[in-house]
Amino acid sequence: MTDQAAAVLSAMSAKAPETFTATVRVLAVVAAAHERGTVPPGASPTDQWGDVYDLDVPGHPVLVEWFTGDPDAVTITRITWLESVP
Repeated sequence: MTDQAAAVLSAMSAKAPETFTATVRVLAVVAAAHERGTVPPGASPTDQWGDVYDLDVPGHPVLVEWFTGDPDAVTITRITWLESVP
């Protein structure tokens, strides 16, 4: 996980625990799919080589992006959290 992704998760855990929990569930789905050599349903490739994918966190304004180019490890490259401002 990149420093950016970790920082977003840290802030999210303090400000929006429900969103944090949903995001962690998506991270587990991404990791499990990578172990099987696939990507989760609904994932979209974001680069021309097909090594970077993203996936929305259902019901939350969060987008998770990860790198699949290493068959032995998945790297969460970015988590985008669109906080709503009242």
